Amino acid sequence: MSTKTNFKRIALVAVSALGIGVLTSVAPASATYGGDVTATDVSITSTTGTATANIGICYVSASEKATVTTAATLTFTNATSSNGYIKVLSGPAAWTGATNFTVNAAADKVTMGVTGSATLKASAVGTVKVTAYNASDAAVEAYTITVVASCAGDAYSASKSYFRAVATASVTAGFVTTNVDDSGSTDVATAGVSYIAMALNDAYGANLATQGALVATATNGALVNIGVDAAGSTSTGVKATVASDEYIRVDTPTAGTPVSTTVTVTFNGTVVGTKTIKLRGYGKSIAVTDVTVGKSGIAYTDTSTNGAGSFLYQWKDANGDVVPGGAVSATTSTGLTTLITAAVGGDTGTTAVGNTVARAAVSPTTTTGTTSYGDGKYTCTGSTKSGSASIVVAGYNANLDLVSSAPFTATCGGVLDTWTISTDKASYATGDIGTLTVTGKDVNGAMVTDIATLAGITNNATIGGGAQFIAAPVNADTFTKGVKTYKFLVGNTEGNYGASVTITGATDIAAKTLQYKVASGTTTVSNADVLKSIVALIASINKQIQALQKLILKR
Repeated sequence: MSTKTNFKRIALVAVSALGIGVLTSVAPASATYGGDVTATDVSITSTTGTATANIGICYVSASEKATVTTAATLTFTNATSSNGYIKVLSGPAAWTGATNFTVNAAADKVTMGVTGSATLKASAVGTVKVTAYNASDAAVEAYTITVVASCAGDAYSASKSYFRAVATASVTAGFVTTNVDDSGSTDVATAGVSYIAMALNDAYGANLATQGALVATATNGALVNIGVDAAGSTSTGVKATVASDEYIRVDTPTAGTPVSTTVTVTFNGTVVGTKTIKLRGYGKSIAVTDVTVGKSGIAYTDTSTNGAGSFLYQWKDANGDVVPGGAVSATTSTGLTTLITAAVGGDTGTTAVGNTVARAAVSPTTTTGTTSYGDGKYTCTGSTKSGSASIVVAGYNANLDLVSSAPFTATCGGVLDTWTISTDKASYATGDIGTLTVTGKDVNGAMVTDIATLAGITNNATIGGGAQFIAAPVNADTFTKGVKTYKFLVGNTEGNYGASVTITGATDIAAKTLQYKVASGTTTVSNADVLKSIVALIASINKQIQALQKLILKR
């Protein structure tokens, strides 16, 4: 239930008087009076009453709030000799008596100073505002007293209750005091189990007193279990309870099988809340992306060696959702070796890539989050060799099933030797966005390694015709799968223009040039076209006149 200290509502029966808490204060050194009331000195509490006193107390908090009927009286007590006063600022209530305190003629103010008490009684339904002040007339505490015709019944209140997804099954007093879900509780990556916790309270924030039926229903075959930290056997759970602090466990129907489920919880037929929970399954596939071109002669030695070929990968469950940490070591498996050999076959290309297959087949790391990737490397042997090989990534999932990726191509290339430039179009309209592409080859004519830079391009790349690069070429730019592209904004002047690029960090350092055309983006009409149209119009009019003359003569 709520962390507020609540006392059960009691309607039309005898209950206790209410008292302000014991006051303790220390006066400032310069004060000339015994001590000032402070905010911590003042609170509302409930004490045992008699069979004829204080009928109609519905709710009392530990500090500033209360809900009562007009039959109730509230007793404010000062247990120390601290100075101050309590005043009714608004609402239908008045002070009806005091012990050692002084009540003014208007019955809206009591003055404290010694140990004593004063009794407040409401006269009509409404909201009463009461404020405590110190001797310097500074407000130190404010009370809101709601006066109702009768206390609310023993019924569930959504506004005073809580419902949230949580990561554990722990239930302690006041454990649910927010509706904010725990991180990872509605999208469970590895455990295949989640929890929903609730505190079901009445209109005063207190636990319900009457037992009812708590029912949890899950869709798509997910299993639920109310109040027990073990997998349930059905998709519907029922428990008779007074609906105090409670939790529900949610499981996938089969271990490792992914499911997305919506859990609906009701109490005595009233919907308490719903949660959509995704439970991810075992890794059933490995998706590989972002394969780079490694540098010939760079070996991967289980460290992040610059220039080694690399790729990213993710484990995914049967629904295609990423499974973080979805693998265990697969470096020594005979089954893994057999799988790789069957899937890969031999190397292709002009020369062998070396032990690329052996290095890439291991699971170097595992993903750590649903949006992150594992990082793989492969080796390129021979400083002058270029080529490619079909390889796979493989490993065991959490259920020790052997899983492999689809074969993908690992490529090794040398440093930049020759290069060319091209544009995506031969002719552009004014204001177009164009693309300039630099293509690099190594000494074997194969695609250049991805770590090769375009040294010298910073001050040696022009596009001409008033065009401008959107991101200017710089020496540190590198190739991706043998190419580097630059976007440029075409100028607004029609004509034929030339682009020029020079790269000094290559065997071929001669400038490369190309021509492209800029034409108007709108259709233009020449004077000759206008004159031709006029002549045709006159001829058409003359024909119509002649036809009209013939018609008149016939008549």
